[in-house]
Amino acid sequence: MVKSYKEVPLASVDLLNRDYLHSYPERSSFLIESIKEVGLLQPPLLLEKPYGLIIICGEGRVKACLELEFAYLPCLVLKDRYPDKDLFFISLQSNLFRPLNLVEKAIFFNKVYHLLSEDEISKTLKLLNLPVNQNTIQTLLVINKLNDDYKKLILNEKINPLILKYYEVFDEKFFLKILNIGIKLSLSFSEQRELFELAYDLMRVDKLEEFLEELSQILDLEDYNQRKKAYKEAFMKFRYPFYSQKWKRLKEIKSLFTAKGIEVQYVPYLEERDVEIRFKIERLEDLEKRINFLKSHGREIFSVFDE
Repeated sequence: MVKSYKEVPLASVDLLNRDYLHSYPERSSFLIESIKEVGLLQPPLLLEKPYGLIIICGEGRVKACLELEFAYLPCLVLKDRYPDKDLFFISLQSNLFRPLNLVEKAIFFNKVYHLLSEDEISKTLKLLNLPVNQNTIQTLLVINKLNDDYKKLILNEKINPLILKYYEVFDEKFFLKILNIGIKLSLSFSEQRELFELAYDLMRVDKLEEFLEELSQILDLEDYNQRKKAYKEAFMKFRYPFYSQKWKRLKEIKSLFTAKGIEVQYVPYLEERDVEIRFKIERLEDLEKRINFLKSHGREIFSVFDE
């Protein structure tokens, strides 16, 4: 590798060029105090181009020194004679002294993806400490398409990366609408996954727009607890339409038997025809009363399955 150690005027470094960089978010603010206290421990790596110098590694250090009003900076300078793929991986290897976040991995992967063979893609994912599968590739490619607001939410663990595979399933408008609903409702990772799974199912039966319209109205509720409760009710209504239609009838049946000291429990969402019946007795006469009531009204319990 042909490189030289130089005192470089900071004014000669192109700070707008990020062709080989993948750091995210801006890191200069983290480095200013460190450089103030102990100085610059590791020189940035620059590439000499016909039109000037660009950064291969050390963007945060260069910008921090600029804010500290350094006029010159000791740097390692590469000659412009390396293929892009080599320069991308030089930049990556220079940053592996620290854990890269998922957005940084996505930015890097998107820069090199079109340059890699299938075998090199697998090796690169392993180098990034990521699972080697198509879902990982799809997730990384989608992250790079999102704007900074969404990238920051990913870093702050407000967006489940596993739902990003749905970006290609919906058009961008619907994908972002569903995603924003999940964000505004502060849905957990599992709730976000369930939301997208349901949205996908509803899209296949032309119910998606109706579902999203109802959720949009829910977002207008001022109280968070009311919004969350209304969301769960809407989710259940569209996820289990059969159960939703039966809900009122279930409440009536349960109330009828509860009044006689009998608890009736159905399998969640009526997915099976099983029913559990419980009651307490203190005397033999109580047992006879419960049994007689069940004999005369037992059909009510199962009527919900047949209506």
